[in-house]
Amino acid sequence: MQNESASPSPVNARRHHVRDYVRWSDVDVSGIIRWGTYVRFVEMAETELFRAVGFPYATLWDRLDIWLPRVQFHLDYRNPARLDELLDIEIWVGRIGRSSIRLEFLVKKPGGDLAAEGYLVIVSIDRKNAKSVDVPKLLLDALAPYTSPSPWPSPTTSPRPSPPKGGEGA
Repeated sequence: MQNESASPSPVNARRHHVRDYVRWSDVDVSGIIRWGTYVRFVEMAETELFRAVGFPYATLWDRLDIWLPRVQFHLDYRNPARLDELLDIEIWVGRIGRSSIRLEFLVKKPGGDLAAEGYLVIVSIDRKNAKSVDVPKLLLDALAPYTSPSPWPSPTTSPRPSPPKGGEGA
């Protein structure tokens, strides 16, 4: 596994990169990556992003007195990766809410073809009562260089139908 952080650009935030090979245990009988393997790749990238910003998961919980459970994982499968291909997993922060962090990711094959893309949502919760709490400022500041607007529609901005008014189709 190799790690590197790209330098920031004026348009996009910095993106963290992790590279790893598609292993024998990652593929089906045809040698094509199994869907669930992407979870492993994204989890690895998430872990290394937090390590890169100074909050390795081994110490983050005690330092900030929170947990960061994963509450949503969205994956769009684009192009099958195969056994022994070296994949580049690119991860960055797409959105930070009051208590949630949305991590965006791309998984690229050798040559740059997109294998998969998606996002992961984690939530900041109190370790004692498991209630959501504000994302700690120390973590917000550490993640700031990797924060960029999300390319995905936000569930809070999608249009919702208005409820029927009294007597109209109710």
